[in-house]
Amino acid sequence: MRPKLSIPAQIADMKDAGISFEIFSEKDAVKYLEKHAYYFRLKAYAKNYEKYSDTDKKDRYINLDFAYLVDLSEIDALLRKVILDISMDLEYYLRVKLLSDFQIVDEDGYEIVRELFNMQPTIMESINDKANTSLSSDLVEKYKNNWAIWNIIEVLSLSQFTHLYGLFYSRNKFTDSHVKLLIPINKIRNAAAHGNCLINHFRPPHTAVISPSYELRNEVMQNTGVTKAALDKRLAHPAIHDFSALLYLYKRIVPLSKRLISTEKVKFLFYSRMVENKAYYTKNEVLQACYEFTCKIVDYYCDCS
Repeated sequence: MRPKLSIPAQIADMKDAGISFEIFSEKDAVKYLEKHAYYFRLKAYAKNYEKYSDTDKKDRYINLDFAYLVDLSEIDALLRKVILDISMDLEYYLRVKLLSDFQIVDEDGYEIVRELFNMQPTIMESINDKANTSLSSDLVEKYKNNWAIWNIIEVLSLSQFTHLYGLFYSRNKFTDSHVKLLIPINKIRNAAAHGNCLINHFRPPHTAVISPSYELRNEVMQNTGVTKAALDKRLAHPAIHDFSALLYLYKRIVPLSKRLISTEKVKFLFYSRMVENKAYYTKNEVLQACYEFTCKIVDYYCDCS
């Protein structure tokens, strides 16, 4: 167990780990930790940096200044906001798509909800819990014993809606449902909503390595000029894969006129804010490679021309 550290002790701990304070003074770092961040969270971004392994500086970070951690933390916060903006638009238009496809199939709208509740009884329990505690309480009270597909979507979370969406498209064969991509999209949306770090662990070994979506992988390879080796390596990282999946489905589902504002925010983040302090990262090959790869994803999926 590690002892509780005062902010000056946190600064000392970082210095012992090889983190410098040349750009961001120790005095300013104290103020920053008092008002804008906390140590455990900020230190997480250090995972993107190598450590010395065979010198008298063993286990100390290489080329890492406190300012780099602050910059990565602030970029990450902006990325989470962009993800939430995109996710909200996408979620709405996925519901529009579902109900539009529902109009052309032989479904009464009620039986599928009963099947959903049988498969996922916690969804019904969660909805009923909203009867007295939610802004949707009037809706829940009115339809709680008679839900249909067209009204239940108003009270489902994205995670719950994902189950309904998957159920509908398993019962009705459409070629453009992209059902499997809703899982990674839900994951990155929830991570952003809960304030989880997204860009804090790009150096191997990763705590999680995933198998990329076949659908996403093929399209990226065909349209971005990324090599197969680079594609397999970068899309195995959950944050890069799930963000790419979000942009992939966003381009397919959300109308062009509605995408313009959000895609401009994405491009500003990647091409203006992320490179504002690019000198910080010239010696970090991993961060540069991840950035360059993701820019190709952004170039393709955020092109609204």
